[in-house]
Amino acid sequence: MRAVEVAREALLLAALLSVPALAAAFGASALVSLAASRAQLGDPAIAQAPRALAVTAAMALAGGWIGATLLRFTRALWDALPSLVY
Repeated sequence: MRAVEVAREALLLAALLSVPALAAAFGASALVSLAASRAQLGDPAIAQAPRALAVTAAMALAGGWIGATLLRFTRALWDALPSLVY
């Protein structure tokens, strides 16, 4: 494993692990925006609390998977470290 491959894997992993939080934020924002437009409310700050709750819930639900995935990547990186140094 070369350093370029490790960097590529790290970036892909970061993108993959951010999906639950981003999807929850997008979904909550879309639902709140739809409800706010139906109620004719124009304040953009209305979506902040539901978005924060949705992201918190998504991270609580996906936290085990995120942790296990990061642990697997870290172990693979430690195992590949001697080949990266020499």
